[in-house]
Amino acid sequence: MTDTDWIVAIHEAGHAVAAIRAGLVFDQVSVLPDESLEIDGALYWNESDAEIVMPPELLAVVLLAGPCAEAHVRGLRADRMFDGVAATQDREAMAVLGLSEQQFIAATKEALAIIERDWALIEKVAEGLADHERLDYEDVEFIVVAENQASN
Repeated sequence: MTDTDWIVAIHEAGHAVAAIRAGLVFDQVSVLPDESLEIDGALYWNESDAEIVMPPELLAVVLLAGPCAEAHVRGLRADRMFDGVAATQDREAMAVLGLSEQQFIAATKEALAIIERDWALIEKVAEGLADHERLDYEDVEFIVVAENQASN
């Protein structure tokens, strides 16, 4: 696994762990590139959930957790993760939410808190992604439950 592959795994694991912590159920998380969408990996929502309105503040935490996890592993400030072409999709996804400045700041703080609190868990999910390239919600939930039981 290259350094770039590991960074993608960490980024996607950050999204997945934040979704679970927010109580949001996703279909799967993947590190497989999708050339047609120009993405390195993604968190995929269930088709049926497209009609369910998720609170934008919760979705913002999930969206921000990927770049924040990537910043953590790369030793960069989290705001640096929104620079450049590679972050275009993350920036666009955040813009669509229409958050106020206060909501954005609160979501960023929560995402950063998740990264700090759950770093070992994010690494475990990233290891699973590195081994299997994609994990279903149930796979990630199993890792989270096992890690929670091990730390109690």
